[in-house]
Amino acid sequence: MSDRTAELNARDDLLELAERYETVAALDLTPDPGTVGRTPPGSRLPPGMQEILDADEISTALRAVDEWAEFVAHVLLDECEVVDAGSTPGRLRVAGHEVAHFIDHEDEMLALAFHDDLADHLRVMRRMSGRGIHRVQTWVRCQIPSCMGRYYSPLGNSADRTDDALVCDHCGHRIPHVVWSAWPRARVQYVTVEHAAHMAGTTVDVIRQRARRGKWRRVGTGRDVRYYVDDVRADERAGVSA
Repeated sequence: MSDRTAELNARDDLLELAERYETVAALDLTPDPGTVGRTPPGSRLPPGMQEILDADEISTALRAVDEWAEFVAHVLLDECEVVDAGSTPGRLRVAGHEVAHFIDHEDEMLALAFHDDLADHLRVMRRMSGRGIHRVQTWVRCQIPSCMGRYYSPLGNSADRTDDALVCDHCGHRIPHVVWSAWPRARVQYVTVEHAAHMAGTTVDVIRQRARRGKWRRVGTGRDVRYYVDDVRADERAGVSA
């Protein structure tokens, strides 16, 4: 791998780490005190205990990135006179712009440690940034030739939180709504409630009402329910109002 390629890859990884750090830091895993209680002895955790363990794991991971980003900022300040951005995401983004200093650093051990630490922190943040995300599989193969993954629709815990993009479950490749919604119908047969609402320009509640009234074809139940895209489009063309 050329130095230029390594530099670009490290820059992209630093920028992604900054974004995923912000995503993880925004997660709310604090349990309701009323749900923490006792259970009979056994293998199951008491109610609320898993949330406590998750919150502790996330806090530890965030603190590790904080300390590493602070170290990186100090190196840039001491050796390049680059002003410390102050916050962890800011420090990571600044490091992304100055990443060549670490890739070509005269101290080979520092350069190697920088590469390994970046990979480790990014791997952890990628895993944790998926907490609280419910995946609805589309079973559509990834468009990256070398990837064997399939696209899914990521839905947050909140009813009004949705990401219109489809995401590969293996390499993370994203297909925005404006692209996948134009795919031939043979490729996308069922869509989530949120995507149906986006297509019709209305709310999730209205879509559920239209689906019941129109007896739309569907697969799955509860949060996993998806509606037949032809029924959604037919309803949209007919201009049915709730």
